[in-house]
Amino acid sequence: MKRIFHLLLLLCVPLSLMAQPRKHVILYIGDGHGIAPRTATRMALGQGRPGSRFSDEPNFRLLAQDRLRFHAMVTTHSLNSWITDSAPGASVYAVGRRGKIDNEYISLDPETNAPLETILEAAKKAGYAVGLVTTTRVTHATPAAFASHIWNRDLEDYIAAQYISATQEEYEAIFNAGPGYDPARDWVLPEPKIGVELDVILGGGARHFLPRTNPNVHGHATVRDRNGQPIVDAQGNPILLSGRRTDNVDLIALAKQRGYVYVNSRDALLGILDRLGEFTPNNEVKLLGLFNSSHRSYEAERQRLYPWEPSLWEMTMVAIEVLKRKSDKGFFLMVEGGRIDHLEHANAGGIGYAEGRYTVVADVEAIVAEEVYNGGTNRLTGVYGSDYMIKEVLDFDYAIAEGLKLMQDASAGQTLILVTSDHECGGFTVVGLHDAQDAQENGTRIRTYAREPRKTDGRFTPVPENIDRGDDEIGGWFPEYRLVEFQGKLWPEPAGPTARRIVIAYGSNPMVNGNGGTIGTTPGNHTPQDVWVGADDNVNGQFAGRLTGQGLLDNTDLFPIMRDFLQVSLTSNELLPKEQKASLRAVEAFPNPFGETLQVTMKLEQPQVVSLEVYNALGQRVRVLRPLVQLTSGTHTIAWDGRDDTGAAVASGLYLVVARTDDQIISRQVVRIR
Repeated sequence: MKRIFHLLLLLCVPLSLMAQPRKHVILYIGDGHGIAPRTATRMALGQGRPGSRFSDEPNFRLLAQDRLRFHAMVTTHSLNSWITDSAPGASVYAVGRRGKIDNEYISLDPETNAPLETILEAAKKAGYAVGLVTTTRVTHATPAAFASHIWNRDLEDYIAAQYISATQEEYEAIFNAGPGYDPARDWVLPEPKIGVELDVILGGGARHFLPRTNPNVHGHATVRDRNGQPIVDAQGNPILLSGRRTDNVDLIALAKQRGYVYVNSRDALLGILDRLGEFTPNNEVKLLGLFNSSHRSYEAERQRLYPWEPSLWEMTMVAIEVLKRKSDKGFFLMVEGGRIDHLEHANAGGIGYAEGRYTVVADVEAIVAEEVYNGGTNRLTGVYGSDYMIKEVLDFDYAIAEGLKLMQDASAGQTLILVTSDHECGGFTVVGLHDAQDAQENGTRIRTYAREPRKTDGRFTPVPENIDRGDDEIGGWFPEYRLVEFQGKLWPEPAGPTARRIVIAYGSNPMVNGNGGTIGTTPGNHTPQDVWVGADDNVNGQFAGRLTGQGLLDNTDLFPIMRDFLQVSLTSNELLPKEQKASLRAVEAFPNPFGETLQVTMKLEQPQVVSLEVYNALGQRVRVLRPLVQLTSGTHTIAWDGRDDTGAAVASGLYLVVARTDDQIISRQVVRIR
């Protein structure tokens, strides 16, 4: 009787309070990242060369994202456009079905202006640590979709204010430090953000945290190393960040008052690894890193011009280490490779500038970041558009490798990794290889494949003698890159000025996308093309594997996988307004506790695809009672005989019976007594 009494007490204990393994979700978003940039990066690393041609060869070139076991393709349209921008493109990952919203909106219902709670916010309220890492401004659309709510993505001063505020009083204090809080102008802190503090914020965007007038009033604009000493540029001048906040509030000063450790250089960021003991679940210490006034520099330019800025993989590494220490439950982290999209907007390498107009060119050095949008002519010698893209993608991939390290560490807990894009951009295409000899004699100096075989006597006859294989004397027609070490990683560089480097072009260029030739307009733009998603986990693919076997998915289909893995629920109804009537009305389990057989009943208001599964107290699935199948309306009863999928009887204890439809999850706790 005493044993039964203790088991009955378990029914009163929420599953979330019982001992469970830590759970970590890392969502990687390569902004604008399509299939072709991955191919270009892989080829630059040597794919296709001897020893790297076949998938069973030890040197077969795989990116970290290629190692993910589960793959799918997803559509990306927004609620009001066949081509999405990054705001709704990221909001669907953050919110789910209700995140399918209008372009420019950030996790906000465009019909009701109601803020939509995000998975980051729900995770924080459930006890997880949370973080955002990006190569863009931290207030840019993609990261903003997870931790803010606003009607236009360009209101980045307000997004920054929402980031560091967990109460309405903290939010008002920001504006009261300047012109004074005006609710008609400044809104209120969105309700889902109440009680949510970001534990890690790393990226660019200092300009939305620093005042426009005298941004260095508190010394926060001076870039400093881990010892607090100013870092100088090549001319010996201290490097300074700029501010744009029109309210002239130093948001960094307020963030430090609220527990944030502030860093703004690579050296200071890596110095955090020596201070990890400062970050615990029981204190208010958090991490804010802002490494550029605007976006972090392109990786190709960071390596040549701005080495004091951190790489994306380094930001990700530090974020993981801090978040591991900020919660005993686990963490949610969004990592964005955001400048992939910017290169595609700029059509770097595929678009040139001549006589006041953009022109389609094929093989020119890329314009550097400061001038890329206004048609400037300042170019990095020997750096081409493909070099920019390959390094940007590889930095993103090195960041993914940091997540895989965590996933492969079983002692760290359960880890789910998802890698995708919010949309494709530019119509990025690998068009061929640079050919210094201009074999095609058309002035482009581009070739695609090896020349044809030739007879040495100049005659083509059926007899296969004295055949000269096409380009055999130069080892075949493959890219020629060498790997160069920089800050602990290897990066492909063209092997020389006449090397066969990769040449790229864009389908979305100013001559065809409607932007015209006026300098200052964005040369390339988003496309409606489907994007790839990869996933993996260290719980036997139980969650990541849900991507597969369904054909083409919609971009809202990633959210339920993360939600179920973290076992969180959102206050916002995840259905679209016209779909808010739930079809799964009731799920009951009896008797409870049970001995030999448990009866589970489900009442459906309309025909619906439903699954019914059983999980143990560790979150491990033990039995599939009903796979995803179409059920008719009415009441359905399914019996569980207390056995797992192998036929073995499960032990006495607490179990969770979970019924799922496309847009609902209902669970019931039950106790088995043997």
